[in-house]
Amino acid sequence: MLFSLLGTSNNNKNMNILFLTLSSVYIALLLFIPSLTQPIMALFKTLPIGLLIVMVLKGRSQLQNRTFITLLFALSFSALGDVLLALDTGQLFIGGLAAFFVSHAFYIITMLPIKNWRLDVLLLYLFLAIIVFCLFYPNLNDMLIPVIFYMLVLTIMASLTWMTDKSNGFLVLGGAVFVISDSILGLNRFYLEIAHADIAIMITYYIAQFFLINGFINHHSNK
Repeated sequence: MLFSLLGTSNNNKNMNILFLTLSSVYIALLLFIPSLTQPIMALFKTLPIGLLIVMVLKGRSQLQNRTFITLLFALSFSALGDVLLALDTGQLFIGGLAAFFVSHAFYIITMLPIKNWRLDVLLLYLFLAIIVFCLFYPNLNDMLIPVIFYMLVLTIMASLTWMTDKSNGFLVLGGAVFVISDSILGLNRFYLEIAHADIAIMITYYIAQFFLINGFINHHSNK
């Protein structure tokens, strides 16, 4: 049903099903074999994002040159962030945060130019960001500035999914679910330990990336 709504070709539907399968494999590893070594977990964690890179490469003829390049950079830095966070023993978190900061910046570039300014959407995301930040603040310490900048770029990225000329339902949903995923991650790290947070983070993260990429590809395919 979902893939039919995406309106993709049979080939892309197969890629989407493979993405769902690879994502499910990593979630299953988190649930049932979390004791696997960090490098192995990092490999399985990045496989779904690697597949999205392949999808962008296969859709090269349908994408504008700038969109093609920026999406590749966005996904590549996401994969780097995945690896750094998967290998994190306390020292690599800031590196992972920086990688995802750059990834969101490339998503923002992909969405330019802005077609319709939506002050209501921007204020809503800012309001939610402020609420979450107030929960984080007492425990941020030396992470204060990096977290502020990261939350800012994430808020801009999610807001622009409503304002770009490429805007569609899947793009909007992708931005919103990315905010949910990172909010769970931040709350779990800086506010209150959440049961099975890693599962919730990864499920929402994969959904967000999936919808963002399919939103961009479908926009150009429909044109």
